[in-house]
Amino acid sequence: MLRDVIGLIDCHNCPELGPLTANRPLASTSFLGRFAFIDFCLSNFTNSEIGNIGILVKDHQRSILKHLGNNTAWLRNTKTGLEQILTNERGILNPPYNHDINNLKENDWILYSSNASYLVFVDPHIVTNIDLRPIIEEHIDRRETMTVVYSEVPDSDTSFLNENAIELDEDNYVIHTEKNDGKRKNAKVSLSIWIINRTGLAEIIKRHGSVNPLYGLKQMIPYLLRASPFKIHAHRHEGYVRCFDSLENYVRYSFELLEPDVYAQLFRPDWPIYTLTHDTPPALYGETADVRNSFVANGCIVQGKVSHSILSREVKVGPGSVIEDSIVFSDCAIGNDVVVKNALIDKYCVVTQRQKVVGREGATAYLRQGAIL
Repeated sequence: MLRDVIGLIDCHNCPELGPLTANRPLASTSFLGRFAFIDFCLSNFTNSEIGNIGILVKDHQRSILKHLGNNTAWLRNTKTGLEQILTNERGILNPPYNHDINNLKENDWILYSSNASYLVFVDPHIVTNIDLRPIIEEHIDRRETMTVVYSEVPDSDTSFLNENAIELDEDNYVIHTEKNDGKRKNAKVSLSIWIINRTGLAEIIKRHGSVNPLYGLKQMIPYLLRASPFKIHAHRHEGYVRCFDSLENYVRYSFELLEPDVYAQLFRPDWPIYTLTHDTPPALYGETADVRNSFVANGCIVQGKVSHSILSREVKVGPGSVIEDSIVFSDCAIGNDVVVKNALIDKYCVVTQRQKVVGREGATAYLRQGAIL
């Protein structure tokens, strides 16, 4: 394990996905029927031998704790690593001040009680698989104060909007950063993966109060870049990476992974993605079931037609029902002769027989959690 490194999953910068994140943060939102977004961050840390992990929670702590099993579902051994939930209780009562820097101020013990010299920040809404070890090694060998991981985005006019686009000099140091406003087709975009020296973070926190107490890390770093000789080295990441910043992108990128070639880019045999397991039986397909090009999680009972769709755990689909181009969250019951198309059905919903839940491409129909139709 890398004992001189702390991994921090920063939930403060996650975008809202409309009603989908009304009762949960994006970090613990279901993805592909069996994962949560935070699983990719945790797996990247674990596979990169980072055992000391802090989760900076903005709100909806209950949902994250439920997914993590109150820290009992993931390895928790103080000899090899430790996982901590970090919240800013004062910030929750005063939302404008509920950002990652104030969260770290409230939980500065994680810094003082550790001998770690380097901190790695990641955001759950940007999904990728990345080995952080060579990037950390490069950061240390070059004696950098801060390193940002970026990607060359060929469709930045429609993706990674409002993320930080960066400009580099010939030595790969950041000379300018601004929000991606979609005006450029190609851009170098920060993946919100930051490696920061302990002393560098201490300087940011020290200067924060005199700059703007409403600034989080994402705003403070560009300010320091403009106002002082603060050097940020950039490391280019190649491979699968997606920014889940809207409900439509959530649907679009989920269905994209139904393509085997795309799926293989994210889920590699040498880079496992771990998640919370459930003691449920395999999916059961009835005699009238017809399932094509879909993800079907364990515990499902399917007796209808499912095409180009994603079914989470313990979804029941009755005879004569048709589910196309849709995502159904766990513990939903779809009755007989139901039509579900271009829809996202949240957890615990019941759709009774002969009902229709139909949206259209680019305008997904959403059925709220626990709804009965």
